[in-house]
Amino acid sequence: MPLNQDILNYYTERLNVIVAHRSGLPAGLCGKITARRMFGGAGFYLNGKMFALTDGDDVYIKGDEETRARFESRKMKQFAPFDDKPNMRMHYYSLSSEDLEDDDALRELGKLAIEAAERAAKNLGPASGRTKRPRKA
Repeated sequence: MPLNQDILNYYTERLNVIVAHRSGLPAGLCGKITARRMFGGAGFYLNGKMFALTDGDDVYIKGDEETRARFESRKMKQFAPFDDKPNMRMHYYSLSSEDLEDDDALRELGKLAIEAAERAAKNLGPASGRTKRPRKA
């Protein structure tokens, strides 16, 4: 079922708490968080990098090897996009409803997620540097 617009607006509003108080934040945490619909849910972006997603009922934030132990110690569940493939997991971890409502926790966890998204983008390199297949004539 497609994501309800009111829910999407609520999640976007809550996630914007991460960047609402800009004093002392690194450049990567400046900007406005936006949402893009995808596959019945949505991805949340800051400066063109996806750092969170929702499947409608839950919000998941980006993780990596640097954040995994911390997220797991908080009992954050890893995102499994397919019910019939429970072992297939993505590097996104569930936010509890308490963390989503707690501005301080949301800022702390959101900062970690944005930093993980920044690291992932650096590992991919610039899109313009990728080789393209020649077009068929």
